[in-house]
Amino acid sequence: MKTRFPYQERIDYDAYWNTYMEREDAIRRLPTEAEMKEQARQNIVKGQLVLIPVPEGEAARLGDTVTLAVSSALPRFNKPKVTVSIGRGLYHKGFEESVAGHSEGDRFSVTIQDTPVAVTVLAVRRKAVPEPTDEMVRALGQKDYHSQPICTVANYEAFIQEEQTMQALATVNYYIMEQILKDYPMENYDESDLTALGQLEREAMRKAVLEQDGVDLETLSREEMQARMHCDSFDEFIRMRHGWYQMKIQQCLVYLNILGLPCQGKTDPLDHYEVLSELQMKMFDTIKEKLEGSKKT
Repeated sequence: MKTRFPYQERIDYDAYWNTYMEREDAIRRLPTEAEMKEQARQNIVKGQLVLIPVPEGEAARLGDTVTLAVSSALPRFNKPKVTVSIGRGLYHKGFEESVAGHSEGDRFSVTIQDTPVAVTVLAVRRKAVPEPTDEMVRALGQKDYHSQPICTVANYEAFIQEEQTMQALATVNYYIMEQILKDYPMENYDESDLTALGQLEREAMRKAVLEQDGVDLETLSREEMQARMHCDSFDEFIRMRHGWYQMKIQQCLVYLNILGLPCQGKTDPLDHYEVLSELQMKMFDTIKEKLEGSKKT
């Protein structure tokens, strides 16, 4: 690549790191494994409740579901078995409140409309969050970063762990890099580098869309390009990306400076399309080490 980092000195990354860590909203640690497992569990069972028997001898309380035998001269309260969610008032508000405090096997009497009602508590069940299952995970329809279906609890936990870790690292990197890029602006870009980046993106995007959708971006009509890319042609799309290619070069050169890597071979932004992502992942490794180090001190 012909464009070069326009500064001689090595960027003092630790100074930017320390400034970031002084922020009130700074991320100072990564989520723990227990926290990520709990987040995965909450995602899987969200909105799902089951009824389970209460422990033996434990009394019913408002919100529980009870199965009762009721006997009286009132047809509504003369049933060998009736299931009631107590506290909702759908059966009889006063009657439901009288059931609260009784346990399975209890026999008691209440008065409804001046009529005695004999009650036997047959069962008491309570709403509870179920344990996550592979079936629940499959019902989520979640796919991983490679668009593969996630089918087990263990796979979903691993996905959440990766996702939350990456989000935390990306947030730290964003705030630090935002300031570094402001402090180390670049103005002189070699146009041949920008053209080469455009060609790399053209090839990568064309291949990805062809594999995913079976569509060749090079052959789409103006109308089809407007619908898909909001521009008249693939050439126009690449021209519109000129500013992004400048930013990509700046970010790559800043990463190389911080990491102490040469701009050549596999770390040259013009070598292959994913160089920026690969350098960013190296920065994430550095941030992760620093967060782990700060946790120990």
